[in-house]
Amino acid sequence: KFPLHLRKWEDGDSMFPLGMKGRKKISDILIDKKVPRARKSAIYVLVSQEEIFCILGLGIAEHVKVTSSSEQILKIAIP
Repeated sequence: KFPLHLRKWEDGDSMFPLGMKGRKKISDILIDKKVPRARKSAIYVLVSQEEIFCILGLGIAEHVKVTSSSEQILKIAIP
């Protein structure tokens, strides 16, 4: 749902990562993805209605995945 907000991730942020049923902290996702500490401060998230649905360049949330019943797709390009 629009509007979407782009912001840096913050300590305590969490989301429902693709393929998981439960919520996971963004900091734990970054550790799992082996994001270097120096790069962590430059990670951005997309937020819709106070819910993080995308970590730019790293993954999306389970509830926004594309399925056969998807009617709209939002494509975001990172240069």
